[in-house]
Amino acid sequence: MIKAGVSLKIKIRSYRHPEDYKAVFRVWKLARKGIHVSFSDEEEEIKKLVEKNPGLFFLAEIDGKVIGTAMGGFDGRRGIIYHLAVLPEFQNLRIGSKLLSCVEEGLKKAGCSKVYLFVVSENSELSDYYARHGYEKMDVIPLTKKLN
Repeated sequence: MIKAGVSLKIKIRSYRHPEDYKAVFRVWKLARKGIHVSFSDEEEEIKKLVEKNPGLFFLAEIDGKVIGTAMGGFDGRRGIIYHLAVLPEFQNLRIGSKLLSCVEEGLKKAGCSKVYLFVVSENSELSDYYARHGYEKMDVIPLTKKLN
């Protein structure tokens, strides 16, 4: 774990497909609880997201190594934030907050006025983190269905 206050040269930049995919997938797998990687995270599915939502997928890197990710989507009405993840050894350094801000700014530029994100129950302690960023709990029961 890197200690807060240590000076790191963190670069935030846009995701480039397909060259960044393997490094991003690695972060998702190593981020521990909270990131559920599924068929919708396969390379071709991410390509679809990036093509439909340019300017909404960001990476954090140090010395060219991807250490964090956040991606967004916008359907023309509401936005959603997916896979905000930072490698465990770089957590608690405000990297996730910077990535979250980048996606939110990208959504605002796209005309989005309301955004959703989901916190899986195994990672419910993150609710407080998101509350500090202005997110509110919703009284909903999430449902999902695989279409193919």
